[in-house]
Amino acid sequence: MIIKTTLSLALILATPLSFAAGDHAHHHEGHGNMSGHGAMASAVGMPAPVTQASQTYQVVLTDDMKMQFEPNLSIQQGDVVRFVITNQGQIPHEFSIGSLDEQAKHREMMRAMPDMEHHDGTTLTLAPGETAEMGWHFMGQNFVEFSCNIAGHSEAGMKRNTILK
Repeated sequence: MIIKTTLSLALILATPLSFAAGDHAHHHEGHGNMSGHGAMASAVGMPAPVTQASQTYQVVLTDDMKMQFEPNLSIQQGDVVRFVITNQGQIPHEFSIGSLDEQAKHREMMRAMPDMEHHDGTTLTLAPGETAEMGWHFMGQNFVEFSCNIAGHSEAGMKRNTILK
C-alpha cells in the first residue's frame, strides 16, 4: 500500500512539471534562436525582438581588443535596445550581454571549450567581417557587462561595463 501511495504521489507531482516544460518550449517561439546556455534570460534582462527596440547602438569589434559603441551608451531600466554588431577584425569575436558573474562563468567555459561558437539570445560569435543584430530588454540588475569572452579577449580589454540609469 505504501509503494502504491508513493508511486501515485510521484506521478501527481511529476505531471505538472512535464506540462510546464512543454508549455515553456512553445512560449518562446518566434523569438529567434533561443537555444543554448543562458538564452532564456540573464540577471540583467532578456532577449527581445529588434522590432521592439526604442534605440539602436552600432557596436564595432576590432583585433586591438576594442569594443566601441556609437552613440555612447545611455540605457535605462526597461529599455529595449537593438545592437548592430560588426566584427571589423581578422579573427572571430563575441558580443555577449550579462552580469559580471555570468560573464566570468562564460569566460571560464570558453577557456575549457575555445572553439565554441554562440548564436543564442545572450551571445553572438561573429566571424571576421560579419555583422549581426541582437535585441535586448534591460531589466533586473543595473550593472551590465558587454564582453567578448573568447579566451584572452576580455582580459585584454574587450569589454564594456555600464550602469543603467
